[in-house]
Amino acid sequence: MFYEIRTEYARPGSGAQLAGYMDETVIPLHREMGMNVVGAFTVIGDEDSFVWIRRFEDAADRERILDAVHQHPRCAAVVDTFSALVGRTESTVRLEPTPASGLR
Repeated sequence: MFYEIRTEYARPGSGAQLAGYMDETVIPLHREMGMNVVGAFTVIGDEDSFVWIRRFEDAADRERILDAVHQHPRCAAVVDTFSALVGRTESTVRLEPTPASGLR
């Protein structure tokens, strides 16, 4: 099992709009396709950054879920709106919890 911490960077001044779109549209679609979204956050001191944490059982689970999201009929419209809101490429960090972690 592993977690991904993704940071999405909105165009300047669009952070609140991106956060709302992530909460209302992007994350619900991902959850509908089986993704475990652990949390979603705005960044204190950086109004144009949005962070979400996703949990996967393994690489195959991640691939299966993301394929389902990308093949969904709503995906193209979601990507178009998302692309209009983001200003630069996201950053992604993958983390594997230790045996004693409370997030296992």
